[in-house]
Amino acid sequence: MNKAVLFLAALGASTALCAPVPAEKAEKRDTIPIARVPDVPPPSRETLDASIRKAADFLLKEQNRDGSWGNHTRTKGLNVLCPYPEGPRSFRTASTSLCVIGLLTSPLKEDPAVKASLDKALQYLLTTLPTLKRGDTRTVLGVWGHAYGLSALSRAARNLPADAPLREELKKVASLQVKALDQMADVQGGWGYYTFETFSKRPIGEPTSFLTATVLLAYKDAEQAFGLKAEPRIVKRAVACLEKLRTPAGSYVYSLSHSFYPGRPINRHTGSLARTPAGDLALMRYDPSFISRSQLEDGLERIWSRGGWLSLAVKKPIPHESFAQNAGYFFYYGYYYAARCLEEVTPGHLARHAAHLASDLLPMQEEDGSWWDYPLYNYHKFYGTGYALYAVSRVRESLYPSDAATTS
Repeated sequence: MNKAVLFLAALGASTALCAPVPAEKAEKRDTIPIARVPDVPPPSRETLDASIRKAADFLLKEQNRDGSWGNHTRTKGLNVLCPYPEGPRSFRTASTSLCVIGLLTSPLKEDPAVKASLDKALQYLLTTLPTLKRGDTRTVLGVWGHAYGLSALSRAARNLPADAPLREELKKVASLQVKALDQMADVQGGWGYYTFETFSKRPIGEPTSFLTATVLLAYKDAEQAFGLKAEPRIVKRAVACLEKLRTPAGSYVYSLSHSFYPGRPINRHTGSLARTPAGDLALMRYDPSFISRSQLEDGLERIWSRGGWLSLAVKKPIPHESFAQNAGYFFYYGYYYAARCLEEVTPGHLARHAAHLASDLLPMQEEDGSWWDYPLYNYHKFYGTGYALYAVSRVRESLYPSDAATTS
């Protein structure tokens, strides 16, 4: 055999032997890392219980006779577009649903007064949700009511026996919400709530990253509670839409048209803080290969380190007037989904994230027991309290999982 051939064969063999073993594929990370802020001390169980009790007392005191929370009063010079009558019905239904979610998650859910309040609220939802309509050519506000209504019904079913009559009623109304949300999905994929330019049976508007994430997670709630599934093509388009709205840096642009302007303040990290947990959690549930646990936790770390950008907008009356174009009503939405992300964080990091969540929320509770972030007619104290009560209850569950509820 030719010496040159032998030399090349030997060289090839030695190269193969010396080649490094391929490293295990690293977990996906975003292009812009975030430095971790120091740990904060966790709140005591007594502090959490006192906050939860105060919030529950507020909700029980302010519940409407029909079982709902909120109304369309307290208008001001500049109001968020909410055409009558379906706009107010959707806002009230969504606010009521969030109050139900908060109370059902709290350690007070078996308290007799709380149970009576929940019974009234669930009856309101069971009566109202099937009749919720679009009702206007410019908006699709019903998506909020259907989505949070679906999540509330799903959570209410968790502790019911499989053959309980109420469970069957909850499932029946939940299935109607899934169908309604399927029908309200935007032609371009995902969900939005404004359709200013074109009126059509299936909305042609402006799908937003946050409402798309909200609906996808509500679908998942219904699937886990009742085995209900949305139309596959609707889900596929929605997931694709949400993936398009996530930037390589780890932020979510506000809506589909904002894809062309990712550098605007509202689309960068400081403007996406409240949207990121919802978007990451939804994508982790539907396409785990797209979002890693590290990316999801980085989204939480950004809130802990940059949450001041959100709090600067709290209670400001004009939407998006604050820094990074944040609006007040972003605040508790973001912290609610940050609390939902606690289900997915690495167990060793759970206490850290829970403590930071509590550290940001507990000082913001009002004297009357409520939380609110934006003057939205007379719904703000109710959706805000529902969001925050859920979050604080999840903190308690994470930090003190074996403790009995304190109801005094």
